[in-house]
Amino acid sequence: MTHARRRLMTIAAATAAVLAVPAAASAAIYTVKAGDGACGAGDLACGGLVEAAAAAGPGDVFNVSAGTYTAATFTTGGVTITGEPGVSIDGTLQFSGDTGGPVKLSRVAVTQPSAAAPAILVTGDAGAQIEDAVVFSKDGHGIFISAGTSNRIVRTLAATGGGETSAVRVESTTGTPAKALTIESTILIGGASGLGVYTSNAELEAAAGDVTITAHHITAAGSSNGVTLDSVGARSLLGGGAGSIAMTMSDSITFANAVRNYKGVIGTGLGANSATLQATRSLLEGDKSAIFADAAARNFRLRPGSPAIGQGGFTPGESTTDIDGESRAGAPTDQGADEFNNAPPVAQVTVRTSPPRANQPVLFDAGASSDREAGYGGGIVAYQWTFSDGKTESTTTPTLTHVFPKEGTASASLVVVDTAGAASTPATASVTLINGTPPTVAIVKPKNKQKLTRFTTKSTTKTVDGKKRTTKQRVRRTIVFGGLSRDDNGVAQVILTLEKLATTTSQAGAKASAKATKKCNWFDPKKGVTRKSCTSPVLIYAKLRANSATGEWTYTVKRNLAKGSYRLTALGVDKTGAAGNAGGTKVGVIRFTLS
Repeated sequence: MTHARRRLMTIAAATAAVLAVPAAASAAIYTVKAGDGACGAGDLACGGLVEAAAAAGPGDVFNVSAGTYTAATFTTGGVTITGEPGVSIDGTLQFSGDTGGPVKLSRVAVTQPSAAAPAILVTGDAGAQIEDAVVFSKDGHGIFISAGTSNRIVRTLAATGGGETSAVRVESTTGTPAKALTIESTILIGGASGLGVYTSNAELEAAAGDVTITAHHITAAGSSNGVTLDSVGARSLLGGGAGSIAMTMSDSITFANAVRNYKGVIGTGLGANSATLQATRSLLEGDKSAIFADAAARNFRLRPGSPAIGQGGFTPGESTTDIDGESRAGAPTDQGADEFNNAPPVAQVTVRTSPPRANQPVLFDAGASSDREAGYGGGIVAYQWTFSDGKTESTTTPTLTHVFPKEGTASASLVVVDTAGAASTPATASVTLINGTPPTVAIVKPKNKQKLTRFTTKSTTKTVDGKKRTTKQRVRRTIVFGGLSRDDNGVAQVILTLEKLATTTSQAGAKASAKATKKCNWFDPKKGVTRKSCTSPVLIYAKLRANSATGEWTYTVKRNLAKGSYRLTALGVDKTGAAGNAGGTKVGVIRFTLS
């Protein structure tokens, strides 16, 4: 047999051996949506996370549709679970896989609403990487990690409602390997601790593994202790350092940190271990009300003017975005999970006058304008108005009126400015102005300052027995008001008010009396003179003479008027609805006396 043939046979044998080994299963991409039922074995549509966990293999990807799902236990590492907006998971989501790499979980909200258990539990050596999540347990730890060195939490809000629990808890116990966690751009809100790390030994000779924590840009200020590192329980007799905790932290805000270590059986000797917290560029104490948006309401994002702004650095390899996904590209940065980026305010403007008219005030309302930072150091401080007639105005309140001189289309443009000086993009309200000039209404009868008598003498002549006899009788005079009106659009109504002026010893006394009572004596055609608010006169509708070229109007007083001084005011309403008196007080207001 030639060497070439032997070589060929060897290659063939090797090929046959490879073909005899079963091929590894290919990773699958699944969809998770309520109602899709069981999955696996070629069925890539899962009805929930319980079904997904049953089908999961290393490398599988589960894309979760919006909805609420029951939590499950994933016993396989290397799985990716990604939610679309609106994914909510109820119960304890557990990752117990030992191989295949860490489980990757992102864009979900996980809530443990009732049991004293964590919302996320990591018990497998493969670990877990949690990103862009919201995690909360009512009575247990938010996230509980007891295994793995590849654990990572990024851009996540983790919280617990329990008084003795932690938002994130890491534990190393008897005989377990070392553990590690990297945590970045995350807000921790807990009862006892934001981040609690503990090592302990049930037996003195069975060592607990060491724990390494690396933290960048975290905020833990809403707990009794921001960070707790406690290795007192790790009392191994196998040598110093067993169950030690080492945490390095940069550019963070953590208050009331507690660090406790075990010095050993004899002083710092046999079985000694350590718990250390090395913090750089971090804020470890301060006035929460000056630092955070609203610490009392558990809003630990930064407020405008916070002393944490611009005081941080950047560690290569850490998240380049903050908890809200906003850029944190490099130093200087802000301390904590939130990178303060003042959002410009948003302007909104509404026309409140209906219908808007030329030459009459039009009310604009910007009350719906908003600023994201309002309520905690921010807010709108200026309203800058620009009108289409070329005029501008700046106000500190959201409403104002403006008079446009011409009919037709007009507009008001608004820019609002916040406390940081950021300006909104302009918001514009357009108006179509109709005729705004009211009729001119003149009072012709009676004349201004005319003195009228309430009674007149009527003579009656009769012939009795061939002789003429004249008798005189005192009769009440009929009071008639009259005048003229005109408007290019036609006069629809003439409206009068008649006020009986107060009788006092002086004009100053009359004004003082009216100011004190804020009531006036108005003539009511149905009741006579009645006393009511000076700002709510009784309206009297005059009679317009039909087809009058001069707009003649009259009103006959059918009730008796007492003697005294009166003020008569006339205004008009045109056929477009414009009301007032273009002639002003010179022709539209007169006084007369009645004796």
